[in-house]
Amino acid sequence: MKIIAITGMPGSGKGELSRLFQEKGVKVVVMSDVLRERYKAEAKEGERLMDFAFRMRNLYGKGVVAKMCLEKLSGDEKVVVFDGVRNWEEIEEFKKRGEVVIINVHASPKTRYERLMRRARKDDVLTIEGLIKRDFEELEMGIGTVIALADHVLVNDKSLEEFKREAEELINRLI
Repeated sequence: MKIIAITGMPGSGKGELSRLFQEKGVKVVVMSDVLRERYKAEAKEGERLMDFAFRMRNLYGKGVVAKMCLEKLSGDEKVVVFDGVRNWEEIEEFKKRGEVVIINVHASPKTRYERLMRRARKDDVLTIEGLIKRDFEELEMGIGTVIALADHVLVNDKSLEEFKREAEELINRLI
């Protein structure tokens, strides 16, 4: 099985890249969605999703979210995308199941913060200070290592059409 692990800081465009893979018929597992399922069932009163993620990783190891995501596979996938890799231990879990290719989607903090403010998801922090704090929490989780060791980097600071064109080229080479 070929595993495509997508990483990048919040608001970089990981979801857009995942949608393009889905359009090609590739199974996509959004790691934060899998974590949110568990969060709804097991979170402590008033616990933030990020705090829950840290707690799960402390209890079960840093690769726990990858393990939960691998459970979502049927076993007959030739190519699968995991959207939202946060640390190297998750990559190690994926390597137990197949060849792993890492894609980092990069955008400047200014661009990402503007996108996150527009997106305004329920669990998104909507202040610059909060977004900077979240970036540092992501870095504490280990995302910097995955970003630094990515096999491919897509810079997403242009128009959506330009990003899609570059992403399509990469997708076609990988699948």
